[in-house]
Amino acid sequence: MFTALLAAAAMLLTLALPTFPDGLSPAILAFLGMVALAGVGGGLRSHAARTQLVFFLPWLAALLLAFSVGVLHGTPMMQAMEDALPYVLFVLGLTAGRGSGAPRLILAAIFGVALFDGVVSLWRMPSFDLSVVRSTYTSHKVIAGHLLIGITLASLLRLLTPPARSLRRLLLAGAGALLVIAVIATVSRGMLLGLSVGLVAAIYLRRPVGGLSLSLFAALVVAVFAGTFWELGEHYLRLGSSATVDGRVREINLCLEVFLEHPALGAGLGDEILVDGFYVSYVHNLVAYHLWKFGMLGSALLTIPFVPLVRQALRAPPHLRPTIVGGALSIGLYLVTAASYKSYFLVPMIGLSVGSILSMLASERGRTRGMMAPKTDPLGAGPDSPDLGR
Repeated sequence: MFTALLAAAAMLLTLALPTFPDGLSPAILAFLGMVALAGVGGGLRSHAARTQLVFFLPWLAALLLAFSVGVLHGTPMMQAMEDALPYVLFVLGLTAGRGSGAPRLILAAIFGVALFDGVVSLWRMPSFDLSVVRSTYTSHKVIAGHLLIGITLASLLRLLTPPARSLRRLLLAGAGALLVIAVIATVSRGMLLGLSVGLVAAIYLRRPVGGLSLSLFAALVVAVFAGTFWELGEHYLRLGSSATVDGRVREINLCLEVFLEHPALGAGLGDEILVDGFYVSYVHNLVAYHLWKFGMLGSALLTIPFVPLVRQALRAPPHLRPTIVGGALSIGLYLVTAASYKSYFLVPMIGLSVGSILSMLASERGRTRGMMAPKTDPLGAGPDSPDLGR
């Protein structure tokens, strides 16, 4: 229980943390310390958490290799440590969630944080004319993407709530709808794309025929009203503006040029590139970033631990699987198109969510096996054993 309380407190502390920190403040140090203690506590408490930790040993190899390459290339040591931090925070969060004795408490805390930030972002908007105002103008934090985590958890917690508690299920559904509105208000193309893909995937997995029919209907509507949708996109999603897109394309092209110079091992942790007169240590593309810093070998090592994670997610109960898979696609797709994979508070939040969900899935499977197990005689005779009274 101590691990769960510590992890939940760390998540609640993110409400007071800056989105773009300038150095290590006492609050940030406290947050990092709480995540570290929760991760260690989860590992010490649970054999399953320690097993999960073993799956991530390839990450250790990838980090050591990229760090060594960076040292050989003379990259800044502090920047190299900053580059390595998100991977450590994700593993600590995953271990804490997987080893927690109260995973629902952690998920409730994360959901509460996302809901609070979503409501605040809507409240601070001077108007709801999305052609000129975005919630990210007055609430920078929502661009991190944790609202997508909140939507996934709202749906998951609703499914885990007994039907008899109709009021709680209704409140969770309403909170999820409010978070969807908050995502739309960000006018983030990456976030809206992730939300759309995740929603379609969840619908398809839940009802394949209905999901396919909905997709075909949506494609037909888009084709028929293509001109109208393009005008709406120009007006609300800045589709006619290429300034942001051009800047991101330039930075991605530059980091890929560095990758082509070092395709096997990459440029190493701590490497920086010059973009529009500024040295940057990241780009708005997860795949390009890893090819740049880790090369082909390191990137391959980083993908290995996700194989068992995907297998565990696909073994989820049928009524939970669509939400879990759809949520993972939603958040993963957004991370590919943004720079939030470097966020010091979002990465451990994702790790805690994944670990806590895996812990709950293990409990659900254990409960199902217990209900399906054959009844045994109090004296130890099974259903196929001879009658001891004969």
